[in-house]
Amino acid sequence: MPRGPGYRRSVAPLRQIDPAGIYHVMSRGNFRQPIHLDESHYAKKVSLVRRVARRHGWIVLDWCLIPNHHHFVIQLTDDGLSDGMRELNGCYSRWSNLQTGRTGTGHLIKNRFHLVPVTSASHLLELLRYVPLNPVAHGVAKTLEEWRWGGYRANIGLEHPYPFHQPAELLRYFGGDPGTAVEQYKAFVHEGLLRRSQVPWSDHGYDVIRSGA
Repeated sequence: MPRGPGYRRSVAPLRQIDPAGIYHVMSRGNFRQPIHLDESHYAKKVSLVRRVARRHGWIVLDWCLIPNHHHFVIQLTDDGLSDGMRELNGCYSRWSNLQTGRTGTGHLIKNRFHLVPVTSASHLLELLRYVPLNPVAHGVAKTLEEWRWGGYRANIGLEHPYPFHQPAELLRYFGGDPGTAVEQYKAFVHEGLLRRSQVPWSDHGYDVIRSGA
């Protein structure tokens, strides 16, 4: 169809992505609706992350799925972030819509995935504390240790990590000795529970972690 001279197509701006950078990525359900409805939905998302991470060379330092959104901390090795997230969100949305009969009723995932580049060591550390706190902060788990759909249990050695998740890469930021690193990491994350009780919880948490404070 011909377009008039005043026609301007709305196109989202291109993102500048470091092909070897570390990124915090998040996607949320449209209108904050749940996107992970039951165990089968969490398991499907995990299987898709496994495939996408392998295909695009992601090193997943940490991750967390809760009912209406997900978080990943990804070390890139050869770009692939935008393509991988489009594949992940697109495949998951199509599968979920078919399972629930939502096809044709609108988008499951809100807009493009949210992207925050990690800009400093302190920024990364706060992010590695923020992500595992989500299940407790949002009231879907009473303790950090009980939530199955995130990386924390594997990070502290309670279970084997999924193939896409590399706790050893996370723990090296907490010390050279594996046992000491686990204890340092646990203490660091649990300190965040105390801080959370003193400061109102942010649904994004970006104001703190983006500044590297």
